[in-house]
Amino acid sequence: MIEAPQVTYEERAHPPRAVMIITEASGIAQTAAARLAAHGHLVLIGSRQPDRAERFAAQLRQGGRSAFAARLDFADPRTIRGFLATAEYLIGTPDVLITDFGLSAERTWVGAQILATQVIPAMIANGPGDVVLVSPELVGWADAAHRREFDAWAAALDAEFVGTQVRASTVRSAPAGGIACAEDAGRLVASMIIGPRLRLVELLPPALPA
Repeated sequence: MIEAPQVTYEERAHPPRAVMIITEASGIAQTAAARLAAHGHLVLIGSRQPDRAERFAAQLRQGGRSAFAARLDFADPRTIRGFLATAEYLIGTPDVLITDFGLSAERTWVGAQILATQVIPAMIANGPGDVVLVSPELVGWADAAHRREFDAWAAALDAEFVGTQVRASTVRSAPAGGIACAEDAGRLVASMIIGPRLRLVELLPPALPA
């Protein structure tokens, strides 16, 4: 793992019970949600498979955690509106947004942007917050064009957050190549919220047996 913070930020902690939205990134979302809920945070998972995600959230609740799930499909704007309404009812304004690139079967990432533009202004108004972006190759879209679009989005958020208490952070695979496992990515996503305030984490793939 290579950790490369590029900008110095003041150390700050989220409230003891921060509220968080995590959009689906398969095992990444589940691992991150479990770790964040275990630290006392309230987590809402958006998923194209809401029944499956709710079963997972129910398991967390049985363990005394605070977690919910709701339908969210970035390819369907109706579900984005419904998810935002559910989020407003269940958690209010989030302190943290963790989202993948949101690529649908049509390879469009407009849905992820729509969600972000609806959530981020309230985060800025509320004070300290984090937007953690999960790079497309970690969720199965490894071509260079999508990586460039993702980097452009991250840079645009950096510019938008200048002078605010909201920070954009990125989790992606290292340039050396290879894809890290979802569980490793999920743990690191969570650590960016509950641990050191890193702006960029690059994951190396597991070493092959000798």
